[in-house]
Amino acid sequence: MTKFILLRHGQTDWNLNGLYQGQSDIPLNETGIRQAEAVADELKDVPFDIVYCSDLIRAVLTAEKAISKHAEVPVVLDKRLRERHFGSFEGAVYARDAMDPAIAAEMQQNPLTFRFPGGESLQDVEARAREVYAEILEKHPEQTVLIVSHGAFLSVFASLVAGEPLENRKRFIFNNAEPLFLL
Repeated sequence: MTKFILLRHGQTDWNLNGLYQGQSDIPLNETGIRQAEAVADELKDVPFDIVYCSDLIRAVLTAEKAISKHAEVPVVLDKRLRERHFGSFEGAVYARDAMDPAIAAEMQQNPLTFRFPGGESLQDVEARAREVYAEILEKHPEQTVLIVSHGAFLSVFASLVAGEPLENRKRFIFNNAEPLFLL
């Protein structure tokens, strides 16, 4: 059975300011760098065979720091592991009470199918996650895979690994640079 360690990237200034990051390529801030360095200590004695990582810089830098205490481990950068695309909302404050009430109502009524203008729905993210999940299971049976990605993507991915419906994705909360072990 394939085992997974899921790791969200370290903190960015956009996280700190409550902004939708989505697929905008935002770097780690100083706190995020320290978080990624700290997770290297947490993972130093945890064996894994391969790393799959979003190609966005905040995930790449987190992965580089997180695996720094391991011998050579292959790293696969994959854009399918990117965060949910928030379209025209990227860079905007994500407080729902600051949103257009019609958009907030649609998000509330149709959380799985709501698509940000120019962006993705959670079902779109799930389709990407299913594709990656199936590929990893096929290529890495009986291995431990470290996935370094983003909060929304990882909550969807974790629900797949756990056999939970997409509606239950909020059961899986990913703080910056805190690994979740799904063994």
